[in-house]
Amino acid sequence: MSNGISKKSNMKILILGSGVIGTTTAYYLARDGHEVTVIDRRGRPGLETSFANAGEISPGYASPRAGPGIPQKAIKWLMMAHPPLILRASLDPAMIEWMLRVLANCTSKAYAINKARMVRIAEYSRDLMIALRAETAIAYDERMQGTLQLFHEQKQVDAAHKDIEVLEQYGVPYQVLDRAGCIAAEPGLANSPATIAGGLRLPHDRNRRLLHLHQ
Repeated sequence: MSNGISKKSNMKILILGSGVIGTTTAYYLARDGHEVTVIDRRGRPGLETSFANAGEISPGYASPRAGPGIPQKAIKWLMMAHPPLILRASLDPAMIEWMLRVLANCTSKAYAINKARMVRIAEYSRDLMIALRAETAIAYDERMQGTLQLFHEQKQVDAAHKDIEVLEQYGVPYQVLDRAGCIAAEPGLANSPATIAGGLRLPHDRNRRLLHLHQ
């Protein structure tokens, strides 16, 4: 078995979307002997989600959207002039069930479980990407200087221990930095007027970029 489909089946498979997920899925299926066709509504591959993302490979930062404090933040987001979250009132039973399940996962216990699951699969995906690059000789622009997550307040630095426990559990290298350490890792912060209480750096992440300041 490979990718959940038997090599002996020799299936004809149609994949909708030629982004990163679609093309890699097609590659593995074709390698296993299946007849694969990929179609996309755009004229060329990778022009939607795969084009618009940040280009980051940060398995250690994989986190569920649902977590402690999110319901309160969601209310604040909805009241903003340019809200990052939009909810349209609906009596659709599926939507109501989904919202209740999200709320049920906004606990510390559920967050820890879901975070651990996401980090495991993200680390596995990163390892597959490394193997795929070696197998296909695909080359692209990349930087391997790690990622840096900044915190405004000390309480946010202290709260990071929940994520750090997961990183330690799965052997993901990390560094907890104070303001001086953050500036040493990213010298451009030296002239920033923002308050920086500390940061969490994952040195093995790729395509270095400064992550958003936590609100």
